[in-house]
Amino acid sequence: MGTASNQLMLLKCETCGKLFIPPRYVCAECGGNQFVETVSSGEGEILTYTTIRVPPAGFEDQAPYDICVIRLSEGINVTARIVAQEGGKGPEIGDRVSFLRNEEGANWFGLTP
Repeated sequence: MGTASNQLMLLKCETCGKLFIPPRYVCAECGGNQFVETVSSGEGEILTYTTIRVPPAGFEDQAPYDICVIRLSEGINVTARIVAQEGGKGPEIGDRVSFLRNEEGANWFGLTP
């Protein structure tokens, strides 16, 4: 089982400054290959989402669950899981979210009250 991290890490190209979600080996903007890790604010907004009702093998016990594309305040998009709220409110486009953890390569966000 992997470890959990409570910081959302980004990679910043040392040549042009473009940000990426790791892993990244070559900058799509300038072709550079030198990156420095930086910590994201973890704040963002839901651009779109879908509810997985028929999950792939190994995720059957988690369905239904939501997968979202989130625009981070840094201006880049990340695909993430959303933690369900008490009372059953699901995600909506435009909802504000905050990073909770990275667990085994999956980013988890929660709706911001």
